[in-house]
Amino acid sequence: MAENNKKDLNLDFSENTFNYYPDFDSLETEMSVSVQKPAEVQPVQDIETVTEAVAAPTKEKVPSPAADEAAKPEETKKKKSSLFAVLCALMCVAIVACSVLSVFSINSFLNSSQEPVQTPVGNENTGYNPYTAIVPKYKTTKYPANISQQLVKAYSVNNDVVGWLHIPGTNVNTPIVQSKDNNYYLRYNFYGTNTKYGTAYIDYRCKKSTLSTNTVIYGHNMPSGTHFYDVHRYEDIEWYKQHPTITYTTLNGTYTFLVYTAFYATGKVSYNGGYFFNYIYPNMGPVSMAGYVEQIKQRAIYTTGIDLKSSDRVITLSTCTHSLDAACGMDIDGRLVVVGRLLRAGESPDVDTSKAKANPDYRRPQIWYDKKGKKNPYANSVTWQPSQK
Repeated sequence: MAENNKKDLNLDFSENTFNYYPDFDSLETEMSVSVQKPAEVQPVQDIETVTEAVAAPTKEKVPSPAADEAAKPEETKKKKSSLFAVLCALMCVAIVACSVLSVFSINSFLNSSQEPVQTPVGNENTGYNPYTAIVPKYKTTKYPANISQQLVKAYSVNNDVVGWLHIPGTNVNTPIVQSKDNNYYLRYNFYGTNTKYGTAYIDYRCKKSTLSTNTVIYGHNMPSGTHFYDVHRYEDIEWYKQHPTITYTTLNGTYTFLVYTAFYATGKVSYNGGYFFNYIYPNMGPVSMAGYVEQIKQRAIYTTGIDLKSSDRVITLSTCTHSLDAACGMDIDGRLVVVGRLLRAGESPDVDTSKAKANPDYRRPQIWYDKKGKKNPYANSVTWQPSQK
């Protein structure tokens, strides 16, 4: 886990960005659950494929009887043998009992920490989805007014539920929670169990019942193929072409977003020429939004043919990535960010993905240009800061 360096900050607004900017990192495979990792997509230029192996558990050896047993008198040996046989029998019973308890304990853990929840919509992908079997927990749950029926079961288990995120054809099909800050669900799962795998959650400043101008959702990039692993695959244009839409259900409605593009960012201003691109600001006004659109265009890994206006609402999915680390020769605390634009009234959700084109000169963090010995063509770009104007 890359550490936040608060000394790197030199912001022009009062809030300390790292008070709410999640420090995600790719984590090792969850437990010993059998997961088939999705096939890797072709990386874009300067992408490093990061894989992690799961170590196989070791088995303890049972000590053998003492070697000098045969040297004792015959009668003593018979008594010892009988006693040894009894002890072996007791050990066998104990081992069987422990095995049964272990299986029960593991199953109980998986049923809690692996966050089994019934998905409200079908998951077309045949890969692993941990949300598979939720049962309403409290019959006395007091639900928000006009709650979406898709969220009723999940909300009864965790009152922090504010939505459900689904990307058709991927493993991203998950309840979305919200806390009073952006730290809690980094290390707690859907059931409130402490785990380094966390759970997907919305920025604490976003609206609960409807959409903010910029609905920001965070999730871990898991090498096992779970959580937001499939989000980081949007760095490849071919992956985008197969999955051009995002569905998000809030407490009071379901919305479709057309993927606009994906871009790279870094959490450390020292790696970006002293500038922090604050793409996680939820409540931008139209003037600020216009500047944000321009910033995204500069960073777009590819264009999709989808337009984006300052009057549009967007969804932002953010996860950790190491894709630029190899080119930079260091861990740059990178993020892969996917931006989707809300489907407009009367607009078809069917996307002509043949219009998508790679952008070879997209804007990278400044550290990339420094390590490559290249001039940053965006060095004189206005250092945009978000606001409600």
